[in-house]
Amino acid sequence: MARARARIAVLQDIAMHMLERGHVMTRNEWERDSDAPVRIGMIFNLFGNWARMVGILENEMPGAWEQINEKAKPAPAPAPKPKAAPKSAPKPKADPLEALSKAADAEKSED
Repeated sequence: MARARARIAVLQDIAMHMLERGHVMTRNEWERDSDAPVRIGMIFNLFGNWARMVGILENEMPGAWEQINEKAKPAPAPAPKPKAAPKSAPKPKADPLEALSKAADAEKSED
């Protein structure tokens, strides 16, 4: 029973520290954090490994878990800009040689 109470107390400390940081920390982040309230060795003694501790934190303290994950969510992406109306098909260009042939017909030679 004492071990269960110790687990809950350590989980509360871990949850509060992760809330302050704003995200679920990895094992490496926790080890490098000099302000961590609980050393990594104690976490492993009580929970076995980091993934198990995170799973127990999620199940035992769902309110804290939601708050930690809410802080970690990125800001919503801006709404996509509306696309321009599709352009109509381009008009076929007049053949430049056709214009030359018409000009040649208009001229009459006086031979």
